[in-house]
Amino acid sequence: MGGVGVTVWFTVQLEDRPGALAQVANALAERKVNITGIVGVAEDTDGALMLTTSDPAQTRSVFEALGLPYEEHDPSGGLAPDRLPEVQRGLADRGMSVTR
Repeated sequence: MGGVGVTVWFTVQLEDRPGALAQVANALAERKVNITGIVGVAEDTDGALMLTTSDPAQTRSVFEALGLPYEEHDPSGGLAPDRLPEVQRGLADRGMSVTR
């Protein structure tokens, strides 16, 4: 299973140091893994990176090789597709929007 067609969100904690993100990106690139989605959050000295890639299996291998603990998330977030309009209304009430 090379991960084709499967979207998995990973969350990994990065050290607060120059090059931490580059190290992850370079390791993925060396294995021909494309980052297809990315969200980063920095709080104080901790950094959390959420990403999807073109190959979840290789991504797991990269994180393990780098000694980075990671979590995997349900791509739907446990949200049934028929609830999307409800979520969109809630976000719109807060001044945000979501499109498919």
